[in-house]
Amino acid sequence: MSLRLIEVTLPAERIKTLEKIADKYNAIDLWFTPKNEEGTRIVSILVDRLNQQEILDSIQNNLNDSEGWRAVLLPVEASVPKNEPEFEDNVKKKKFHWRKSLTREELYQEVITGGDGDRIYYLMVILSTIVAAVGLMQDNVAFVIAAMVIAPLLGPNLALAFGSALGEKALIADALKTSAGGLFIAIIPCVAMGYIFDLNINSEQLMGRTVIDFAAIAVALASGAAAVLSMTTGVSSALVGVMVSVALLPPAAAIGLFLGSQMPAYAFDSFLLLITNMVCIGLSSLMVLYLMGIRPRTFLEQRAANQSSIIQIAISITLLSVICVVIFFTDTEISAKVTQFDP
Repeated sequence: MSLRLIEVTLPAERIKTLEKIADKYNAIDLWFTPKNEEGTRIVSILVDRLNQQEILDSIQNNLNDSEGWRAVLLPVEASVPKNEPEFEDNVKKKKFHWRKSLTREELYQEVITGGDGDRIYYLMVILSTIVAAVGLMQDNVAFVIAAMVIAPLLGPNLALAFGSALGEKALIADALKTSAGGLFIAIIPCVAMGYIFDLNINSEQLMGRTVIDFAAIAVALASGAAAVLSMTTGVSSALVGVMVSVALLPPAAAIGLFLGSQMPAYAFDSFLLLITNMVCIGLSSLMVLYLMGIRPRTFLEQRAANQSSIIQIAISITLLSVICVVIFFTDTEISAKVTQFDP
């Protein structure tokens, strides 16, 4: 059982509120300090991950009318004596709703930096794109994988999905701007490289980014789902970063290379693959966030978030349907293209 410690600084007269909350949501333990000179006390609540979001939400709902309070969520490496989990009906029901994710507040702090691109982000995009472009031109899988490990485009995509799930318009706008800026910065140096160097059209790594099929859609859907699942459960995102970069970074580099080499038809194919992957990643990310129960705290915020999520899902499904129709009717051409450039 993963444990967390919630430390709340609040006016001494409101301590009964915290005791009721802890009892209502089956907190493991609770203790508090004596009142200090400023008339405040620190209440420590030991909880498991299953109940941490409900307790945090209840604290905010009950203390928003007070001044000078603050709650801090801390990880707990170990606790003795060992706590035995309870198997009550309500606990089982909550477990069914996947409430093993991090709290909404933790996730917000984690993804907010991804939506706000800085100089380091754009520098990482440029460097990783150059490595990816060289790998595509030389048909070098190792170089392409090295660029994927950096995974600079992972942050804004996760921030966009999270912002849509919570209806955070500012976060959505920042994520869109950072994502668009990252893609633009990734394409520009590749245009120059494509203009200077001759492209190897027999490169499997390069020409593979001009082929769009149902397998590519499956990879993009899995990448987005795995990325958000990794983020919400606190699992290392290194491998997931590779999966997401597989879907975004190489096609972006291929677009620039083909444009620089004056091959607009192939550049359009790579662009279509990039758009397909972005749509699939956004769609699967939103679905996983919904399953994990990541929603705003208040009713009004939930209603606004539902509207934004429904709009994005509707747009994504519409675009994906159009792309699937295109793939279905051009399957013969795709097969011919693969055969043509098969060494």
